[in-house]
Amino acid sequence: MILLVDVGNTRTKWVLAENNHMLTEIDVCSNQDVASSTIAGLAEVVHKVMVANVAGDAMTKTLAEVMQIVEAPVMTITASAEACGVRNGYDYVETLGVDRWLSLIAAFDKQKSTCLVVNAGTAITIDALSVPQDSGHANFMGGLIVPGLHLMLGALTNNAAQLNLGEGHVVNFPTNTQNAMHTGCVGAAIGAIYRQWQLLQALDHLQPAILLSGGDAEIIAKNLPDDLAEHAIIVDNLVLRGLMRMERELA
Repeated sequence: MILLVDVGNTRTKWVLAENNHMLTEIDVCSNQDVASSTIAGLAEVVHKVMVANVAGDAMTKTLAEVMQIVEAPVMTITASAEACGVRNGYDYVETLGVDRWLSLIAAFDKQKSTCLVVNAGTAITIDALSVPQDSGHANFMGGLIVPGLHLMLGALTNNAAQLNLGEGHVVNFPTNTQNAMHTGCVGAAIGAIYRQWQLLQALDHLQPAILLSGGDAEIIAKNLPDDLAEHAIIVDNLVLRGLMRMERELA
């Protein structure tokens, strides 16, 4: 049995897994609450801990302190030139965020075909995965990082005196400020997704699937235009799925 830990920008998720299956419900806490969470207790009953951390050195230190009583080996994953059939096309492979890398690995493991991989969290990442026909491998072509929906809304309210964040909805033609802000931010995210989807479509001469994950995946999915929506799939917890696939690779 293994413990998979995904440390994001604001939240940490963890789950027990074995034989390529998640055995328990996924637990979540804010990063500031990791030290008082159940992670260390669960780690005592497993033979390996797999960690993905994008929250920086402070969280690395916190995790090290949490895990110091654990006898199981703790493996922190980073991006590499190639893993699990995915080839990393980043200019400097080690600088690719491990969350993006593991999401690409999980996407290829699930889809086995060209797809756009979208993680909609604090930031929205939109990554192109090209799978040449009958090649048996995937190529990460590159991708975008744009502010997440909450970051976009926060930037508007914090930097424009007349824009106050309140409950808003996505509508075709907003006629109040809150709807205008929410519609604009969702539209900006969808516009970025649409452009990368078109570029990937032109590259591989097919209509790629769009794998959506993260806290805002549903709001983006339900507002996609019809020609994108028919290709969209919500896949929860891509990073944890990528950790599970990586564990099989390294076992």
